[in-house]
Amino acid sequence: MFTPEGFVFRALLVAVLYGISCVLGFAEYTAFLSGTSPGGNISWETAALLGLIHLLLHVGFILFVPISLITGGLLAVWGRWKFRRDQSNSN
Repeated sequence: MFTPEGFVFRALLVAVLYGISCVLGFAEYTAFLSGTSPGGNISWETAALLGLIHLLLHVGFILFVPISLITGGLLAVWGRWKFRRDQSNSN
């Protein structure tokens, strides 16, 4: 769970979900933030839900993905350094 691969996997998962949200046009439904109604034949509850999903994925993409990638990289470097140090100490 807290491995470098785990952090990178979760970052990629959020990035892919955000990309899908953008491609599907969920960004249009974030209009609920300004109090305006979305266009089309969709109820305001559904539009607000889609907008909230996109908003949370957007915030996750902006905040979580870079932090997770940096953490995964630092853990990978630290693990490699620790392995080499342990190997040199055992000899």
